[in-house]
Amino acid sequence: MNTKQLRYLVTIARFGNISHAAAHLGVSQPALSKLLREWEESYGFTFFLSLRRRLTPTAVGRYYLDCAQHILDEQNRMLLSMRSLGGEQGLNIRLCTGPNRAAIIYSRIYHRFTRAYPEIELSLLEQYAKDQPAAILRGKADLAMGAGPVTDQVEDIPFSREELLVALPVSHPLAFRENVRLRELRDTPFVLQGSRNSIRAIADSLFSEAGFEPVIVFPSDDVLLIDAMLHQGVGAGFVSRIHVEPCEELRYLSLDPPVFQHMHIRYPKGHTLTEPQKYLAGLLIRQRLEDPRYEPILSAEVRELLEAEKEKARNALPEISLPAAGTRGEIGEGGSEISLDMNVLKYIIAIVDEGSLSKAAERFLLVQPALSRHLRNMEQLIGMRLFSRKHNRLYPTNVGKIFVNSARNILLYEKEMNAYIRKYRAGHGGRIFVHCDPVVKDLFRQKAANPFSKAYPDMKIAHLDSDAEKTEEALLNASSDIGLFLTCSPKHSILTFEVLGVTELVYCPDPEDPLPPQNGTRRSLMLASPGTTLRKEQERLSARLFRETPDITAEADFSILRRLACLGGGDTILPLHLLPEKAAQNAVRFSPPETYYLILASNPSRTLPPSALELMNLIRTGFYGLLPTAGP
Repeated sequence: MNTKQLRYLVTIARFGNISHAAAHLGVSQPALSKLLREWEESYGFTFFLSLRRRLTPTAVGRYYLDCAQHILDEQNRMLLSMRSLGGEQGLNIRLCTGPNRAAIIYSRIYHRFTRAYPEIELSLLEQYAKDQPAAILRGKADLAMGAGPVTDQVEDIPFSREELLVALPVSHPLAFRENVRLRELRDTPFVLQGSRNSIRAIADSLFSEAGFEPVIVFPSDDVLLIDAMLHQGVGAGFVSRIHVEPCEELRYLSLDPPVFQHMHIRYPKGHTLTEPQKYLAGLLIRQRLEDPRYEPILSAEVRELLEAEKEKARNALPEISLPAAGTRGEIGEGGSEISLDMNVLKYIIAIVDEGSLSKAAERFLLVQPALSRHLRNMEQLIGMRLFSRKHNRLYPTNVGKIFVNSARNILLYEKEMNAYIRKYRAGHGGRIFVHCDPVVKDLFRQKAANPFSKAYPDMKIAHLDSDAEKTEEALLNASSDIGLFLTCSPKHSILTFEVLGVTELVYCPDPEDPLPPQNGTRRSLMLASPGTTLRKEQERLSARLFRETPDITAEADFSILRRLACLGGGDTILPLHLLPEKAAQNAVRFSPPETYYLILASNPSRTLPPSALELMNLIRTGFYGLLPTAGP
């Protein structure tokens, strides 16, 4: 395996089309199709299924692609670090964010940015919001994200706001108010952020407006320490609503009138953002606005930055975090034009571990000249020396140390990926994805899932309640392995439908008012949960029965409706052979009968592991005899 092959796979997944991927990679379509076919044959499973003229990764294919992307990310990060250390001048964007939570922000956007612009190094500078304009003015930062007021020193784009709350100990006499005026806290000691913190700047302004100097019992720049002191009841403090966690020690009150802190994107005055800078700014804004606790400020400038980010990422596949389309360069998106062979990485790591070429060659049963040739080729490939020789021993250069560390990470990803695939093929590990109708979910757990878990403790069943339509879609796009559901349609043009039993939908009158339904009669109905197959059928049939929309007295899971059909509360429509005996006796059949099929479904174009086939056998056995096998 090499990283060039992984990049080909990731590119196919991103475009969902062999022709487009081949054109982007600069290879012929037949050659890329042949490579994909050979990989699938060698691994023993299908990477992609064709759905509506688009290639969609299978469940195991998605796992493989996710690991492949991790390897390509690691390779890209390694090359950027090596070139930076080796003194090569490259493109760089210096991002400035506030301390304390800067690492969280950086980690959330780093991979997405470097996948889109792998030739650009992204560096981080931590500065309080108050100091960010100065850092930009002095040329220390290219782009900043922080809170605080708008300043005319830099280009300043507010994009969201968050409410500031007052945190009071529960023992405070005002703690159980909904809001508070700041002057009412004149005699309360305060725990406050340091003078450079943006919240402290707002607090100082609020105290000035309220006409008093607060008693500050504990100031600190450490937000975690501030939070700890507030929880110990040392004093009152100001906390952003987005960082509030309900607890027994504190109460959080809005100020009267409410006070908000604004988040900004900042960059040099008069500067026109480059495309990578626009993308980075858009990433930062979108990452923040994905949190519903932030209230967006959607100005024309903000919309432009969000659109730049969206346009760059338009071809990405979010479920496996694939890179957005970009221009192929020296390093290339999602990985490098440089192709790293996994075996060669093992050889070079062995040179470090053994300290000599001869011992490393012996480990892999190679002759020393062959290992020397592998090392020389790798150094020529990346254009830097990985080792220096002293007293007949090889020592990694600083660049070599970065290379070997990343090589170890890459091989760890490869090891985990191959272990998962071996378990998947053997049917002894991984996950089986099952979409199941809520009507039979309890029976599925009892009759199939629980026995399966005892027999295959290393396998996990990823179970999702789903209606027939969504289950069929999931099976077609390979996000599910097995479907178990009730439907009025016993056949499908693509999927394999196995009928496990047949029942019919019947009308169950309210036991307290057991009149059969009559057209024009207004009745009360109890319906299944919205979005389920049963609910859709209930709505279809009730529309046939009644001119006026019935009153809905309950919306509940099937297990609850089944009991209510005996207790009363309204009419309902349920599967006949899944009803309690009392409700079944009073049920009224439709004319013609509304046949309802229990289906075990799978995709015939997929090769399921033995464990999934065993789960299907358990479903067949467990559900045998629960419903008639012929029409009622």
